[in-house]
Amino acid sequence: MTKKYLRMTLNERFQHLNLFINFTLLVITGFALKYPEAFWVSPITDVPLGMTFRGFLHRLCGVATLTLGGYHLLYCAFSDRGRGIIKDMIPGLNDAKDLWQTLKNNLFINRPAKEIPMGRFNFREKLEYLGLIWGTIVMTGTGFVLWFKTEWLAYFPMWTYDVARAIHFYEAILATLTIIVWHLYSVVWNPEVYPMSWAWITGNLTEHEMKLEHGLELDRIQAEEKELKEFGKAAAAGGGRVYPLFLKREKPLSLRGIVGAVKGMNETMKNWKGT
Repeated sequence: MTKKYLRMTLNERFQHLNLFINFTLLVITGFALKYPEAFWVSPITDVPLGMTFRGFLHRLCGVATLTLGGYHLLYCAFSDRGRGIIKDMIPGLNDAKDLWQTLKNNLFINRPAKEIPMGRFNFREKLEYLGLIWGTIVMTGTGFVLWFKTEWLAYFPMWTYDVARAIHFYEAILATLTIIVWHLYSVVWNPEVYPMSWAWITGNLTEHEMKLEHGLELDRIQAEEKELKEFGKAAAAGGGRVYPLFLKREKPLSLRGIVGAVKGMNETMKNWKGT
């Protein structure tokens, strides 16, 4: 049976699914306003109040995405795993080296292609994550300007509104292309994981996938597992003992039983030779 390694917890998979749904709806409802004559927009425009509903759904998904971003911040701040994600997401010099070696592999400069062991998050994932943060901030700021046009123009000139609209549109194009060209290739069209990586559904990666994309992380996990096995062998040989805090008792707890347990522990400590 192929060994599995935890990649995403249920909480993290829920966050990813939430983002996937809201982002998809934002793309559809957003570009439907820019290209109302496109064939794929007809299911929206052909129904009564279709474009009105489009606007409502677009804003609703925007608020939902912003709310998800706030929840993700709390998750990263107040959970050990979340703080670990932020720590491991910080780009470093090794990421630049991995990027350079990947380019050399893709351009056939490295012959044969060099195996590149990477950490828990590779440079592609770090760039995507930073891009997601940047895109959310930009789209939220410009989106509120477009949403509250009247209130904005009461204090700022019209050209600022036009700039916000242009930024919102072109950032939407950039974000959509990033997902289609980059992210979907990594998790769907990449021949190594085709038909797709199932981590966003099952939460796990196979050992092959770990070795391919996160070799350093795999080495770290296996080293920890080896230490645990060695400790278990040492304990079995008398090198260590574990006393449970709560014992399963067949008889009610009594003073005589407590005294006997203490004597037994003292006797064990006297006979222990440190091996």
